[in-house]
Amino acid sequence: MSLELRIGLVVISTLFFIYIVKSVRKNKLRNDYAMGWIILALGLLVLSIFPKLAYFFGGIFNVMSISNIVFAGTIFMSISLSYILFTKVSKLEEKQKNLIQEIAILKNKNKMK
Repeated sequence: MSLELRIGLVVISTLFFIYIVKSVRKNKLRNDYAMGWIILALGLLVLSIFPKLAYFFGGIFNVMSISNIVFAGTIFMSISLSYILFTKVSKLEEKQKNLIQEIAILKNKNKMK
């Protein structure tokens, strides 16, 4: 990996990390959602500083191309974040259903009086 590419990756991953931290501080992003993105930013930073780690893991998993490890990591991260978001949506839908039922019961009780 060329030095220019490594410097570019370090700068981009550092800026991404700073952006995520600022988003959390301004309450634009919740802490539990930000953790996944912070881990991703730190992972990219470590891989850009130490690119030999990618070759090391490539040797362990017997992959033909190092880019396949990056793609696999990205896919794993996307699947993990999707699962977390779907569980949150499911919980919110259940809470919404319960609230609608409670409102309907209260309206019915008010009409009976």
